[in-house]
Amino acid sequence: MGGELEGVVRLRRMPRAPSGQAIVEFAVVLPLFLFCLIGALDAGLWAVQTSAETSAVEQAAMVASSAGSSPTSETAPDARAVMASISGRLRSALFGTAIKSWCATDANGGCAPDSTQHCPSTPAEVQAADGPRVVVVCVSEADPPACVTPPPGQVAPYPLGCGDSPMITVRVVGFVASLVPPGFGPGAGGFELPTNISATTHTLRFAP
Repeated sequence: MGGELEGVVRLRRMPRAPSGQAIVEFAVVLPLFLFCLIGALDAGLWAVQTSAETSAVEQAAMVASSAGSSPTSETAPDARAVMASISGRLRSALFGTAIKSWCATDANGGCAPDSTQHCPSTPAEVQAADGPRVVVVCVSEADPPACVTPPPGQVAPYPLGCGDSPMITVRVVGFVASLVPPGFGPGAGGFELPTNISATTHTLRFAP
């Protein structure tokens, strides 16, 4: 039998794309892929850090509102003791972030009473004092107003809340390390994200 066999399909070679075109496509796609990858990793890291901070603040509020070493104590643990109780949990989640206590010192070098503390209200205040990628733990106390004789038409106790126990607030505030590069996201200088989490509770003291 001569000639070509019927039914045989001949494969044709597809023309090859120029190598320069592949390089250009790769150069365009790679930055977008890396940007999405870093964004996904940073979002997951931020979620883990936020969850750890919230849990740590709740634990810190319980510690700060307790009576400390004595059930008859009238002074709650200061910021240094509170920070020490939750520092392990925070350090395991806040990668590359320094954790410090925020307290005004008294004459003996210890933390002044909680009622005199002024916790930072913004992460920028922490960064101005301690530098980038620093988170501070601050404990403040708000004492209730003194009870007075109610005016005519008002019932005791007056003013409202004067008989309550003091309120303790624990705040974790500052900038945590992240993968956000400079110029992206809400970080002040890049590679950091602001955090500001607080918890407030009544003191748990048995002192009269």
